Amino acid sequence: MSFRGQLIKAGIDSNGTDIEIFDGSLTLNEDNKLIFRDSGCYIYSNADGYLTIEADTGLIIAAAFSFTGTLTVGTAVTGIDFTGDFTNTIKFSSYTPDSDGSSGAALLRAGTYTVPLTESTNYQGGIFRMYLETSGVSSYNKGAFICLKTTGAKGIHGVCSLVEVLAQAVAGPTSVYAGQFVAHLNSATAKIASGGGLPELVGIWTKITSEVGSTIAASTRACALWVDNQLNGTVSGEEYGIFATCGGSKVDAFIGFETTSSGWTNLFYFDETAYDQDPVGTATVSGGTADKYLKVSLNGTAYGIQLYAI
Repeated sequence: MSFRGQLIKAGIDSNGTDIEIFDGSLTLNEDNKLIFRDSGCYIYSNADGYLTIEADTGLIIAAAFSFTGTLTVGTAVTGIDFTGDFTNTIKFSSYTPDSDGSSGAALLRAGTYTVPLTESTNYQGGIFRMYLETSGVSSYNKGAFICLKTTGAKGIHGVCSLVEVLAQAVAGPTSVYAGQFVAHLNSATAKIASGGGLPELVGIWTKITSEVGSTIAASTRACALWVDNQLNGTVSGEEYGIFATCGGSKVDAFIGFETTSSGWTNLFYFDETAYDQDPVGTATVSGGTADKYLKVSLNGTAYGIQLYAI
């Protein structure tokens, strides 16, 4: 490390150490120029226009801080640590995308589809982990809330998840979940109050709604839940559209129906692509006169629910 320029003593810090500023440069390499040094803290710039702050412990920002450009945090146990009280810890006041595609511009990014972040540990890692506990007595918290709006023809998808199993040299993972939602009473004294207008303990709520006067084109479909299977490889085990399990107390029913309108026109609807396919059979049910039936398996035994034209 070589010195060039004139050393200027700018003052003395609270520990009695001289605060030094170089009128010239401290050559860390051929491009870096020292601007400020004080007791283990260095601020220097380089020919590419980057300003670098190095400190033995870290950087503390005690008031409002703004800058234009790129902030790069080097190797650290905690890159940025927010310890104060904030109305908004991080706030984005504008958003102007400047690239397209699935790896295009984003407010927050961790890798891309073609170049993701990688890790090879055996502990439960992840991209984001957030924990919050509340002691409030009214209203509710939303752990993660996303609101998307559109005024044009561009589609909007509120929350998307894609998990992929790549090529495997040995046995693959034992579990692959694109989403996991658990509502848990985590104590013998935990309680759920009654009197709400909606179900009070729900794992996941899906709903579609519209205002009077709005329209949905005749060629489209609307549904509160879309279940879609498309496994083109070998499935040696079982495959279901919906797999239901239960434990603890005996469940009143697999599906509970309640309506504030006129109910459902049909319990099941098989359209022109499905009405003559499994599980709709065309053979006569023994003891009946109908020529169609639905296949049902009860503990491995096949049964037929008789269908009549009405």
